Amino acid sequence: MRLLGDEYVKSEFRAHRNVENPVHIIGFLTEWQSYAQQLEGDAWRDARMDKGKIDKMSDQQLGQLYELMQTIREKELKENDPEHQGEQ
Repeated sequence: MRLLGDEYVKSEFRAHRNVENPVHIIGFLTEWQSYAQQLEGDAWRDARMDKGKIDKMSDQQLGQLYELMQTIREKELKENDPEHQGEQ
């Protein structure tokens, strides 16, 4: 899971590297700081996203979130289901 997370973080920072709107920059960095704090320990497990944040997401962001969810589920299935052991 860490490999997936590391690649996602790198991708997000590259995608926002040239953003010039200070509101977007502050929002982006605030959310990543919050995310990093949540990852400490197991506090993030079984957590739910705030509905207000989801409602503010663009269609593209919702699509990315869905793709991330699908990737995580597929990875977990491959790791935990004996029928899918060895699949890459």
